Amino acid sequence: MRVNRLGVSCVIVAMLAAVNVMAAEPEEVPFEEGKEPPPCKPGEGWCLVTKPATYKTVTKQVPVSPATHYMEAVPAKFETKPEQVQVAPEKKVATVVPAKFKTESVKVLVKPEYKVLEVVPAEFAWAEETVETRPAYETISVTDPTYKIVPEQIQVAPATTYWKKEEGKDCYCLCEKPAKFVTVNKEVLDKEGAQAKASVPAMTKTVKVQKLVKPASVVEKVVPAEYVTVEKELVSDPATVTSTTVPAKFETVNKEVEVAKATTKKVEIPAKFETVTETVLDMPAKLVWRKNTCDCGQIVSKYKEVPGTDEESLLKLVK
Repeated sequence: MRVNRLGVSCVIVAMLAAVNVMAAEPEEVPFEEGKEPPPCKPGEGWCLVTKPATYKTVTKQVPVSPATHYMEAVPAKFETKPEQVQVAPEKKVATVVPAKFKTESVKVLVKPEYKVLEVVPAEFAWAEETVETRPAYETISVTDPTYKIVPEQIQVAPATTYWKKEEGKDCYCLCEKPAKFVTVNKEVLDKEGAQAKASVPAMTKTVKVQKLVKPASVVEKVVPAEYVTVEKELVSDPATVTSTTVPAKFETVNKEVEVAKATTKKVEIPAKFETVTETVLDMPAKLVWRKNTCDCGQIVSKYKEVPGTDEESLLKLVK
């Protein structure tokens, strides 16, 4: 059962690896706990070996005193500058100019313009008209499809590979067994079914109807508005307000202002280092798969074929 599981897994990995067939295969592959050997060609295999650790010499700097700093106070700066100060704001003095009037004759509407509507009735006449008593339609006739029996080959077992362990060694060989096929009779379409359509014309009848010759209409008449003349007092110049501006008053004073704020300044003291040399691990010891060639012919020569791949066994598997 262990050999069969290894063979199925190798087939899946080999199908994925077929996308990159031009890539070169490695001679060594890292070993992963719980995983099967890497994919390979039939007649090849992998051996599990221990690769020793390697070391290297490195030079590095070690700190002997850390970097530090201290803060230095910087006082604020002041200057005396002349500045204008407002002692009285700008003012405005308002003066009222009264409105002026005049008398005019104006027309006043006593009755507005309006409209009167008169209705003119519609006119009709008799006429003959053809109407449809039954619409045109289509009839459909159907011919059934025909079928025939043809033989077809069906794959009942795919081509697979399986792993074989070499006696006395921690090595595994990838071997292959061919696909198996059986012939079955299959019913397939010989001739498509068909449809035929036939048109049946519409039926009509002539009847007498009344048709509109002239539609009803509305005639609009306008009655003019009525006015009277009256004397009316109107404003010729409205009342206004004028203003006079009195400018603001200023005085000059000396004022001490801050031109730079008090701050602190950071003074850095750098760290000190010494150079040392030591030997460190570059790559630890590890297990790897190493490429190996092997012979799959022993099991085939003994049984003449791989057990379970004969036609009788494959047909039982299909059922």
